[in-house]
Amino acid sequence: MKIGVLVGHSILKDGSCTSAGGYVQEYAYCKELAPILASKLKDNGKNQVEIIICPEFTFIKKSQERTYKLNKINGNGYDLIIELHLNCYDGSAKGTEVLYSSNRGKVYAQRVNDKLDDIFVDRDIKLRNDLYILRETDCAAILVEAFFCDNKDDYMKADEPHEKDLIARKIAEGILNKNLVDEKRYKNCILYANDIDKVGAEIISWSKEDCIVKHIDNHIRWEGSNLVVVGGAAEKKIRELNNGERYAVIAGNDRYDTVKKCLSFIGK
Repeated sequence: MKIGVLVGHSILKDGSCTSAGGYVQEYAYCKELAPILASKLKDNGKNQVEIIICPEFTFIKKSQERTYKLNKINGNGYDLIIELHLNCYDGSAKGTEVLYSSNRGKVYAQRVNDKLDDIFVDRDIKLRNDLYILRETDCAAILVEAFFCDNKDDYMKADEPHEKDLIARKIAEGILNKNLVDEKRYKNCILYANDIDKVGAEIISWSKEDCIVKHIDNHIRWEGSNLVVVGGAAEKKIRELNNGERYAVIAGNDRYDTVKKCLSFIGK
């Protein structure tokens, strides 16, 4: 299969960027994500993958992006186009969505969306007939709005290198319709929900190698092989997530008792 991975938007000749911005710039993020995704698509199937990105400091106006991309795609034997974007609205909207126009594109869009909603709130797939990259290409095409770049919760789940790798893997799994070998991220993940329980989580991390400590709101499914939840508030939230993970819970009668139990836990 010949796949084109496109980076949405560009940097114009005057230095301005046509993309959205927030806690992270849409164009810059997708430019980093594209080669990670391309590598996974190449390594896990007999695919020819090419990255298409507009030349920087060349175009005078945004409309030139359309001509450049369509000339690169149409007539060149692509089976699928994936254009990478980030959403932006008012700072409160969040989640993932994948856009499509054709019936073939819809199949890919649904599979990719079903993978990305392991990480972000599910906004579902959307039919869009007004976007040239979906409507005017001569192959199946999807536009991935991975998350909202102006939403802090989404940003916290997406901006570290290992999180970009996870997002790329999820997109690749949707495209290839198979689970890929999960690259090791962390052996241990400790979750908490408030400042006192964070103390207990940090205490536990002292005795764990290859460990990450995170607020439960920023948790990414399957982020650690061994998952420990500290405190009743975090336990309640992870039960509400109901995402199939197994985890140990350390919780006392109050916050201070929880810290004592954490100290006892590492002493075992």
